[in-house]
Amino acid sequence: MKKLIILLCILAIFTSGCSVNQVNSNNIDDIVNKILKKESKLKNVNFEGYNYYIPKGLVFLDKNDYNATLKDQYGNYYYLYVDIVSRYHKVKAKYKADKNAYYSSEIKNKKKFGYIEINKVKNKYFIEIMYNYMKVESFVDEKSLPEALTNIATILASVKYNDKVLDTIIGENILNYKEENYNIFKTKKKNTNFLDYVKEYDSYDEEEKDEDNLQIEEGE
Repeated sequence: MKKLIILLCILAIFTSGCSVNQVNSNNIDDIVNKILKKESKLKNVNFEGYNYYIPKGLVFLDKNDYNATLKDQYGNYYYLYVDIVSRYHKVKAKYKADKNAYYSSEIKNKKKFGYIEINKVKNKYFIEIMYNYMKVESFVDEKSLPEALTNIATILASVKYNDKVLDTIIGENILNYKEENYNIFKTKKKNTNFLDYVKEYDSYDEEEKDEDNLQIEEGE
């Protein structure tokens, strides 16, 4: 009996040790949903009509209108897009989970909604998370997956909009915002040009671009 108990304990330790290093559906749920439900009040990036928080270790490479490119300390890139038009019109969209994806789930948190979809491309993972009218994409290897998910969820949890400013921006220029070139409610999946985007920034001249990097203030 004692030998059986010892054997069961060893098996339990071995099993738990293996699961720690694996990123499965439960891990992803814990990482993303727990962060999003905290309703972060942190902010260190302010733009016209909205603000959000960029975690330590991430730096701006570029910003164009409502798009932004970030990079973490491990060389992973993050592409951000804020859809102020859909926010202005309070557009609602449903997400249908894709059973063929590595991970796919709708996000619901009070009045906010979105989705998370992860597709495996060769030996890497293409992450797409949309929440509260912002979408973040990243392309990482397996060991970077937990940290990338944490970074993305932290950014998305902090997004705040100034409706009065958005009313001014869009309300007075409504004809200029009729068409959206990029649909955040639709996933790119594996058929994406994001891989080309990664290749482009792999050859990025960081020493030259560093002088133009946007500076952000540390959150309180």
